[in-house]
Amino acid sequence: QSAGVADRHAALEFSASDNSFILQDFNSPHGTFVNSCQVQNAAVRVRPGDILSFGTAGASFELLVEGAAQVGWGCPGKVPGEGWVGMSRERC
Repeated sequence: QSAGVADRHAALEFSASDNSFILQDFNSPHGTFVNSCQVQNAAVRVRPGDILSFGTAGASFELLVEGAAQVGWGCPGKVPGEGWVGMSRERC
């Protein structure tokens, strides 16, 4: 366990119904981040290549999938193609 990462922090699941990965934050006290964009007590779509971070001091992981299918973007309301380049740790 890493500092700043709760015992029940978040979950990553594959949704076969829309061929996407869903990251669910469980209202973690130190935050869950997708490409430096904070996800708080919400479920968001993530795609291969996204960087997932747990807590302010926790490790970061890149979502890699063999034969990766196209999936939706992480932050609700974000337009595909715009991404999060240059964004600080902000809430979506």
